Amino acid sequence: MGDERHIARAIAAAVGLAEGEAGVRAVIDALARMEPVSIRRIGKAVDLPVPIVAAVCAELRKRGLAAQERPARLTPAGRAVLAAGALRVPAGGRSFDGEGRDPLPRELDPVVRRVARAARSAPFPRLELDQCHCTVETKLRRVLALHDAGALVGRRILILGDDDLTSVAIESLVGRFGSAATVAELGVLDLDPNILAFVRMELTGAPFPLSCSEHDLRRPLPLRLRRRFDTVVTDPPYTVAGARLFLSRAAEASAGPGARVFLSFGSRRPEAGFRVQQAIAEMGFAIRRLVRDFNHYAGAGVNGGTSHLYELVATSELRPSVTGTFDGPLYTADALETPIAGRAG
Repeated sequence: MGDERHIARAIAAAVGLAEGEAGVRAVIDALARMEPVSIRRIGKAVDLPVPIVAAVCAELRKRGLAAQERPARLTPAGRAVLAAGALRVPAGGRSFDGEGRDPLPRELDPVVRRVARAARSAPFPRLELDQCHCTVETKLRRVLALHDAGALVGRRILILGDDDLTSVAIESLVGRFGSAATVAELGVLDLDPNILAFVRMELTGAPFPLSCSEHDLRRPLPLRLRRRFDTVVTDPPYTVAGARLFLSRAAEASAGPGARVFLSFGSRRPEAGFRVQQAIAEMGFAIRRLVRDFNHYAGAGVNGGTSHLYELVATSELRPSVTGTFDGPLYTADALETPIAGRAG
């Protein structure tokens, strides 16, 4: 990954890309993931103008990392440097389709079985912490969402609260379709020591660096975790205060502009959705994608056991709104709120 970051930095300087290194890396990731692919399709995937994508690809060709022919593709040398950890997931069952989505491809069946076995053995949900496990399919679709967004391969990933076992789904998919180079680092933070012990056991022998830490997110993140991660995944308590707090910690953890946060949150109440989206904007995140009813949970909830998935991108205005210790009501029981999505409480 050091070579890729150096190349991305040099190309960003050569092209004069306002999005900097993160924008170049997004183009490289899309090219490695989708090749052979047209410049237009890359631009659509990474939300950059076609001339900018073309300029990045031209710089890759100058360095012998992309082939001269069209559609765009990497050279063998380019793959060795830029796509060593490529995740070759079968097509089908794409992650951002929302309701009416296609079934997961049959090639994922071994991964589904592996994650299902883990889910059956997982610690029982702690309702006082608003825990309610999402379905096995949702666990895998979340990981596919990270991959589709260029937020998985080569990334330093932090999961804030993992009773849904997203870490296990990542390890299972990488173990089947990736390599030791697919994930640069995976960190898991959780208040529940039983979840952490279970994750450590399930991920014994994981091919990537792994850390599991017990931490109450009412307190600021440890210094070693701040401004470190490219991707943060969180499914917080379904109160507005919970979303704001967990997003603040995600902002603390984000490496800077271009970092991605995947937030699961849902409400049928427009006021709650508005306040969460207001918090997102105030913290300097942009909403890149919002998929309604993306997450499905085991057991019915007041909203049909579903929640929405937000893909957020950190901007140069990134700043957490909660910076110190949080001592207000957080969980649905504390806040005297009814659960506003699929979680129990």
